[in-house]
Amino acid sequence: SLVRRGERPFLQLPSLLLAGFLLLLIAQLITHHIGQQTLNAEYRGLNKPLSAQTYKGLSMGSQRLAGYLLAIRLQMHDNQLGKHFRYSLIDYDLLIDWLEQISDVNPDSEYPLLLASRVYSQTRDHQRLRQILGFIERRFEDNPQLHWRRMTEASLIAKHQLEDLPLALGLAEKLAIQPDTVVMPPWARDMRFLLLAKMNEFESAIAIIQALLVSQAVHDPDEERFLREKLSDFQQKLFESQQTSDSTSG
Repeated sequence: SLVRRGERPFLQLPSLLLAGFLLLLIAQLITHHIGQQTLNAEYRGLNKPLSAQTYKGLSMGSQRLAGYLLAIRLQMHDNQLGKHFRYSLIDYDLLIDWLEQISDVNPDSEYPLLLASRVYSQTRDHQRLRQILGFIERRFEDNPQLHWRRMTEASLIAKHQLEDLPLALGLAEKLAIQPDTVVMPPWARDMRFLLLAKMNEFESAIAIIQALLVSQAVHDPDEERFLREKLSDFQQKLFESQQTSDSTSG
């Protein structure tokens, strides 16, 4: 059922709550309309969010809807006065605070982490990227089953945008060590040894694959075939690197 226990169906929400959120949206539209007539528009920074407990109280038992509307409100922030503002103008300390509070309002929602990994990661500022990845990592640890997709994206962001392979590996390892009760595709767990190989840590990657094969934890024939191919590939690369090292030292 789409309606969680303890939450009210959309059509049965208190009229006061619906009216309040409608007023907020109307106010946003009016602000945009007025802003389009302003020639010298200036960016207005994020205000500090209220606590999650306050938002929960205002939601009158409809925390899912409240969390969703708060996330939409945050997402609309970079579109002000009829124009889109650069993410570099956003205060990421306040942004992370918003994402944390929205996540606490509705812990069962992927939306805040989706905004983090897909929207607010579009910054070239490495410190801000690290803040985003830290937020995703914290929330992943709270609910690995819900957030494993965002964790894989965080590892890729660390690898490609930050070019920080140790950080990418650390995030991938947290995926790999999850118990079998956390259901995710094999490639999500396999990111660990692929990153080890990228770092030329072939011995560690080989050891991980061999342990997986010996433990008989792999039941999918395609996954086993993939692992054996990677094992052979990494063993060959390790041999070549050792040969190169021997010839250089000789």
